Amino acid sequence: MKFDTSDEWKWDIEVDHERPIPFPKHCRLPLPDRDHYSELYDLTTDLTEEEKQSPYAKYYYMGQAMPDKDDLAQVEFDTPMDPAKAFLIEDYAANMDVPGCCPVRNGYCILPNGIAFATATTTYEGVTAEVMANFIENFNPPKDLYYKVWCPGAHIRHGMGYAIEDTGTGMSLIQFTEGLDAEKVGLNVGSGDKNCIGLTGANTFCKPLHNPDGEPLYVTELCYYRLVGNAYEERVTFWIGAEFKDGKTVPRLHHGKPVDATFAQTLARHSLWETTTLMRIAVDFWKECNE
Repeated sequence: MKFDTSDEWKWDIEVDHERPIPFPKHCRLPLPDRDHYSELYDLTTDLTEEEKQSPYAKYYYMGQAMPDKDDLAQVEFDTPMDPAKAFLIEDYAANMDVPGCCPVRNGYCILPNGIAFATATTTYEGVTAEVMANFIENFNPPKDLYYKVWCPGAHIRHGMGYAIEDTGTGMSLIQFTEGLDAEKVGLNVGSGDKNCIGLTGANTFCKPLHNPDGEPLYVTELCYYRLVGNAYEERVTFWIGAEFKDGKTVPRLHHGKPVDATFAQTLARHSLWETTTLMRIAVDFWKECNE
C-alpha cells in the first residue's frame, strides 16, 4: 500500500463486503454559524498546499472521467424525456424493484405538478463488490481532499450535514435535512430486482452559496445500487421542488411556479460525471493496492 492509512486519516465505516454502498465521507467540519458563514467564500475547488503534498492528489489531477456517450446523450439540453415515464417518490419501489430494474436509465422532465424529475445511471465494468469495498475502507484522503477528487473542479467540501459544490448552475450550499433509506421508501432490497444491493438518499435543500438567506430549492435524492456481473451500477434520481414526507411527495415550489428544466438537466449530467469519476478511482485504487 502506497498510501497513509494511519488512524488520523481513517474513518469509522462499517462495510458490508457482499453489498458495499459508497457514500461521501465528510471532513467532520460543521457548517459555520451565520456570524462566520463568510469563511466559506475563501474555499475553492483548487487544492491547498497541504493537499498537493498528499499521494491522493494525483486522482484530482486526473480530472473528471468521461461518462458513457449514450448516457450523456439522454440528458442533453432541450431533449427532455416523456413525463409519462417518470414517477413520484411514493412510486419509487414499484418502478425500480422489478426484474432488470427500471427501463429508464437517464433523463429529465417537468411533471404535471411542476416538480422536476431527473435520473442518471452509471454502469462501470471492473468494479466488483471486492473493488468497491476496498475503496470504501481504504481510500481515505484527509479533510476536503476526498470530496475534491470525487469531482475535480466541481466539488469543494462535504461537511457534517452539508455539501458545497457546483452541479452546473453555480456554486451551491446543499443541506441534508433528513436521511432516507429503503424502509422509508418501501423498498425490499433484492426482492424484485435481484441485482439491487441497497439504497441511500436524503431530503435536501439548496441555496446559491452567495445567498444563504435566500429561499431554498428543495431536492429529494435517492441512490439505488446494483451489482451486475462484473459491473457496479448506481442509479441516482432527483425530485426538484419537492420533499418526501409521511410516504408522499410534497411539492415545494418557489411561489408555486414549475421548476426550470435546466436545473434538472444539469443535475442529471453532473451526477453522471461525478459517479463515473468515483468508479474510475475505485478501479485505479484497487490496481495500486494490488501491485
